[in-house]
Amino acid sequence: MKKLFVSLVTAAVAGIANAQTTTNLFPNGNFSGGGPTADWVEVSGGGSFVYTYPASGGNPGGYAVMDNTGGGGWGIWVGGDTTPISLSSMGLSDNFTFTFVQDMKIASGTDVGGVKIESWGSSGRISDSGDMRPSLSGHNTANWETYSFPYHIAAGATGLKVVPLWGPNSSVAYDNFGVIVPLSSPLAAAITYPANGATVSTNFTINATATVLPGSVTNVYFYDGVVLLGNDATAPYSYNYTGAPLGARVLKVVAKADTGGSVTSAVVNVTVAAAPTFTTVYVDPSQGWVGYMNVSETPQNLGAFVFGSPWGTGDLVANFSGSGASSVLTLTPNKIGDAAGFWYVTTNSPSEANKSMDAVMYVQPASSLPGQVLTFTGTCTSNSLVGLANTNPAGNGWTCVAFIKDFAPDYSSVVVTNVPLTNNQSFSVTLSTIADPARHVQYGFETVGPCVWPQDPVYPNYGKVVIKALNSTNFFVDPSKTWNGYMNVFNLPGSGTYPTAAPGAFQFGSGWGTTDLIAVFSGSGLNLSPNTIGDPNAYWYTPSGMPGATGNKIMDASMYVELPTSSVPGQNVIFSGTVLSNALVSLANTNPAGNGWTCVAFIKDFAPDFSSFNTVTTPMTVGAFSISLVTVNDPARHVQYGFETVGPDVWVTDPALAGYGKVVVKTLVSPPKITPSVTGGTLNLSFPTQAGYAYIVQYKTNLMDVSWSTLTTTNGTGSSAVVTTSANNANRFYRLSIQ
Repeated sequence: MKKLFVSLVTAAVAGIANAQTTTNLFPNGNFSGGGPTADWVEVSGGGSFVYTYPASGGNPGGYAVMDNTGGGGWGIWVGGDTTPISLSSMGLSDNFTFTFVQDMKIASGTDVGGVKIESWGSSGRISDSGDMRPSLSGHNTANWETYSFPYHIAAGATGLKVVPLWGPNSSVAYDNFGVIVPLSSPLAAAITYPANGATVSTNFTINATATVLPGSVTNVYFYDGVVLLGNDATAPYSYNYTGAPLGARVLKVVAKADTGGSVTSAVVNVTVAAAPTFTTVYVDPSQGWVGYMNVSETPQNLGAFVFGSPWGTGDLVANFSGSGASSVLTLTPNKIGDAAGFWYVTTNSPSEANKSMDAVMYVQPASSLPGQVLTFTGTCTSNSLVGLANTNPAGNGWTCVAFIKDFAPDYSSVVVTNVPLTNNQSFSVTLSTIADPARHVQYGFETVGPCVWPQDPVYPNYGKVVIKALNSTNFFVDPSKTWNGYMNVFNLPGSGTYPTAAPGAFQFGSGWGTTDLIAVFSGSGLNLSPNTIGDPNAYWYTPSGMPGATGNKIMDASMYVELPTSSVPGQNVIFSGTVLSNALVSLANTNPAGNGWTCVAFIKDFAPDFSSFNTVTTPMTVGAFSISLVTVNDPARHVQYGFETVGPDVWVTDPALAGYGKVVVKTLVSPPKITPSVTGGTLNLSFPTQAGYAYIVQYKTNLMDVSWSTLTTTNGTGSSAVVTTSANNANRFYRLSIQ
């Protein structure tokens, strides 16, 4: 009968799209009342009826015959007592329509059986289906058949009572009562990152959500087109896609449930572009600094461009002094000793300037750095220039900025970014250069203002800019470092609703394990997630800890590396990395519970007793980040770099946790060394690899060539890779580019 039951159920629900397998609600194989294995008991009845259990024939699966000899007897199948059957135990949920089925036949009499289903909540019975009896048309009621009954479980219901029905003077046999659930509506799979139409690097993370009502998700499978990339069995669902082919990709996920059903998400179209290379340059006097001057009419004379030409850096009044780490660069207003009317309003000295000088002190690297993220950084130890907003008595004023410029091959156009030089502050300017090796990239300083007579008695009062040629150290997201955790706990905002108000009163701070912070290195990335607390106490949750509970505290979680004391006093500390994805529910876009989170990268420079600190931060926007901080010149201070995630606590098993999102930061790959060997006519290039990175073998035939050619690309596996080429390719220089 079991096989017949399955086939009949399939036929009965052929019109239900993507149906699940049937759950049998008659688990003990009998229909007897009472006893430890009973499936149902009688709770009331107006007549007399008996149960019979034929030893053989008809339905050997342990069916029951209800033989009514008069009156209106009935029974309720309740799992052995009068308590409703919980929805969760059956894998059901409220406010959904499900199809109930049961095997029946009439043993004697003319009245066919059926079923009545009641929805029960915490306060009692909510509603019922009424008597559901099948039409006899087309059925042979003397034989076993499967009958189906759709029923909508009431909103707010937590359990069901099920009443098998029969009529007076009839004997009705029952077996295999079950439920069938359509998957097409309650199963909701989707890719949450990257967004449709996004551009990503060759290494990126795919984040997805998937839920199923009833039941649970067993796996989420990730696809690039028809190619299966991998799967994740644990929410939040994600896959780190490494070495993705360049160009257009079509992503999708397929979620599978424990009931056997599956659903496919909508596709997400992305473009994979090569990850940029990051280069940081400094105020280094050993580089080839050159000068250029653009001369224009003064604003009073409408500011027309006059000419531009190379100038010596000394003529720019831009000079290095000192040596090594102690050297400084001084920039002052530009002097012209020519008294001709071209330069000054009168030929008498001193005199009001007749020209505006745009003096550029810069380095132009031999390689144009095409397609790279270039950062220029340093420290302005002082800036006393008379500014345009506060001109000197003659009406003059000057500006000075640090810049990066990316010129077209013929210098006809330029992409530029700059920052003003502020007294006693570090500066950092970043530009993504255009991927064209024929372009020209420059970085340096630009001082603009009127020319000054060299012997002008007030010349020293016009001010100057002093820039330190700073020692700089760049740190990355390196899992081999010692990462620490610290948690600061705050009350919710004292007024208003989080996140519209600032966090409330500080509660405590203490060291936490990094895994307790939900900050974990995994695969090719560092995963940063909202913090969970497993304590159900009302101190942590409102009203208490449970799935869906609202966090009662603001968690300020820091995941950081602390540099050795006295290692970087008075130096420029740089922290760089790449954010692969950020799917956190932000403060500006809270989830239904009103929660939201922020995450930033930081550098902090603490006083020796941690009583105060200087800091610089940047939000975790997808793509590259680079921040810098000049530390106080005190070897007793404490310098940290890392990540800070702030937001309310989340119940540890909350099924919605996957929807709160996470940040994935790319980790540092260890620089490998190429080991060459020759076998016959083959050159072997071997090198260690790390999973999650693409290794691009490149070569030049002349080191003076502008660009490198690509030989091949290999995805890292954690083992050594060997790339071969002909040994006849003489005079080649090889390198590895890691993405």
